[in-house]
Amino acid sequence: MKRILTILAASLVATVCMSAQETKTYRDYVPHLHFTTEINMSGYDYYKLKPDSGIFGFTVNPGYRFNANWAVYVPVSGDIVLMNKTTTRNYVEQTTVGLGATYQLNMKDHMALGFSLTGASTCIRSDLNYFKAKAAVSFGIHGIGCAPYVSIGCTYMNPYQSAMMDKFLFECTIGFAIF
Repeated sequence: MKRILTILAASLVATVCMSAQETKTYRDYVPHLHFTTEINMSGYDYYKLKPDSGIFGFTVNPGYRFNANWAVYVPVSGDIVLMNKTTTRNYVEQTTVGLGATYQLNMKDHMALGFSLTGASTCIRSDLNYFKAKAAVSFGIHGIGCAPYVSIGCTYMNPYQSAMMDKFLFECTIGFAIF
């Protein structure tokens, strides 16, 4: 938990420092850099209002932007996996690293619609190791320094342990595109 809070605090400080500079767009200075920070919340079995399991995480996405629309990135995520019914322990802290791609459709009035695919796997041995894949649609602002966005999507979680089942989780993300 302390690792996740440390990463969250460092990324928020970097976001505030980057957005404090007076410039219209950061893409003029570093046209090929792609960097976003996200807070992810996903869950399963919400129709009972008591989720069976879920993932709460903070993700940093450094990457490369090919043009104004296409980018690839390496998502590094600190996750807290919530498990209410599967074990006696209620949560597991885990770190994942993967590969992702995004397509951003820039509309007028500085609005953007984005489509992203991401795959990531755990990188530290823990009580729960898994692979997760995410497909999401995001809506936000583009062309300014620290551009906020929200996205919704679906996450597929495949635990490596045979005792646990694969899960499809509904996901909501709040993020900031710095570059």
